[in-house]
Amino acid sequence: MRQVKITYMPQKVEQWVVSGTTIQEAAVAAGVEVEALCGGRGTCGKCLVRCSGVPTEPSPAEQEKIRPELLASGWRLACRTVVAEDMVVEIPDQGAGQLIKGNLSVATGVLAGSGEGQSALVKIHLKTSPSSLEDPRADWDRVQALLPQSQSQVDLKILRELPVLVRQNADLTAVLYRGEILALEAGDTTAKAYGCAVDIGTTTVVVSLHDLRTGEVLSVTSAFNPQRAYGGDVLARIDFSLHGQNLEKLQDLIVEAVNVLIEQASAQAGIDTKSIYLVSVVGNTTMQHLFLGLSPRHIAVPPFVGVLYAGLDFAARDLGLRIHDGGRVTLLPHVAGYVGADIVAGVLATGLYREERPTLLIDVGTNAEIVLAANGTLYACSAAAGPAFEGANISCGMRAGTGAVDRVWLEADDLHYSVIGSSEPQGICGSGLIDVVGELLQAGVIDGTGRLLSREEAKPLVGLTLAGRLYEGENGEEFLLADRGPLHKVRLTQGDIRQVQLAKAAILAGVHILTKEMGIRTEDIQRIHLAGSFGNVLNRRNARMTGLIPPGVDLEKVKYAGNSAHIGAQMNLMRAETGELAREVVKRIKYIELSDRTDFTEEFTEAMMFEEGGLFG
Repeated sequence: MRQVKITYMPQKVEQWVVSGTTIQEAAVAAGVEVEALCGGRGTCGKCLVRCSGVPTEPSPAEQEKIRPELLASGWRLACRTVVAEDMVVEIPDQGAGQLIKGNLSVATGVLAGSGEGQSALVKIHLKTSPSSLEDPRADWDRVQALLPQSQSQVDLKILRELPVLVRQNADLTAVLYRGEILALEAGDTTAKAYGCAVDIGTTTVVVSLHDLRTGEVLSVTSAFNPQRAYGGDVLARIDFSLHGQNLEKLQDLIVEAVNVLIEQASAQAGIDTKSIYLVSVVGNTTMQHLFLGLSPRHIAVPPFVGVLYAGLDFAARDLGLRIHDGGRVTLLPHVAGYVGADIVAGVLATGLYREERPTLLIDVGTNAEIVLAANGTLYACSAAAGPAFEGANISCGMRAGTGAVDRVWLEADDLHYSVIGSSEPQGICGSGLIDVVGELLQAGVIDGTGRLLSREEAKPLVGLTLAGRLYEGENGEEFLLADRGPLHKVRLTQGDIRQVQLAKAAILAGVHILTKEMGIRTEDIQRIHLAGSFGNVLNRRNARMTGLIPPGVDLEKVKYAGNSAHIGAQMNLMRAETGELAREVVKRIKYIELSDRTDFTEEFTEAMMFEEGGLFG
């Protein structure tokens, strides 16, 4: 598939995506914020961006929402605009005004940069003097005297190169990480100091390349985690790792994937990978174990204990990363076997640890990690949501790729949908699944028990058009979403609805147990952060209707957190104090093991029920 480049301004982020991706989909993957209150349906007009190089005519939604003169100057809706060629996308400050009809204000704000704090890696320019009979100090003593602090250790490789280096160069550059010298370089190379933030997800790996002096994002690359060939979830990969040389195979796969993404990011930015000195890595507990080559065997069985939870630093060359030979890899700490560094990164990125009012972070995935914070106290748990939201165990389920129905909405007494890549529908991904279930609940076609009504039962409620999509399949009632021939029917079955119920019940039960521990009600929650690629494209109303968001929570309190794991990795890369802050935060998080709770079954059973349709319309 052909790759095209998007450059986001004013962030100066570059990204390569598959041709046919919408700007909104690409921006989510790149960690670039584009407001889309309607969940990307093209109905709110909030996701306005200015594009150069748009090859397509404006969509009907864009013609409706955007004034003609602004359309002519390149303004588009990110959720409706497909990237077919290289493109520059200008993202305005979404709070400065809207460009929709009826509002002449033009947004002119600039999003904040990322250059806050100072990285733990610094470069210092040194001017050396030649040795003499009057000053016969050893070469290392002469260099060390110019450093801000004495070095208790030095790599033997540096000492072996030192005699030639100091006699050929009066100017040297010392590379220091947390005060420890990593390298000495000829000349003044202080202008070249780069690092990478890496988010190793179970499904996707994301790498961003940064200038360590300014924090500027130079490029972003991403790819599927190649380990998914050996299991779609952590339990499958743990099981695979237990046999033969499979642990080494899984480690080699992920290390090579990170290497390739770093090389791609470097090529896009036009820098040498040997100028990359620091890599900040986050991932769930199992993913980081596999990256380090540590056995995750005991994470899968009670009491679910891993080898390493501490956030440590390692030599990049020991892990096989192809960056500077003296480079370092830094990792954030974990809380438990199923609440990993990715969630700690999310707590840091959202500022959850500072919240005094009850605030919830939900990272929806195969294991949905949940953190509840208030008044300096944090509770965390992991709910086994299952793989339904990634397309597994769903009759027409698929991952969020080209051909996946990703959004569904009710309009003019019928259901309508959008497809990733604007192609023919091949299946339905997690966000589309939540939408179709939520819309049918709202319409009353699915009742509070999760039962899909028959055509005859639905007719008096919704009319013939919508009811006509219902039919009896081999295993009960089914709802036809898209019909592209015998081999391309995208449908929702009664079994699919049960899978959604199981997943949302696990999450909702986890939320209820955390609120019990804190002594509050779900109605007391003042803000909910939805994190992860799936959480960022959810329609909030449908998420609440299905129970992924607790009933009774005001939707204005629900915020999209972006790829908070990756943002946390960037913080750890760019801010020297992040590691210590993370360790202090982890000490404050009280982990609740749901499998050890006597009330979990009761909470889970109650959470299986849906609210009756129309209650939150």
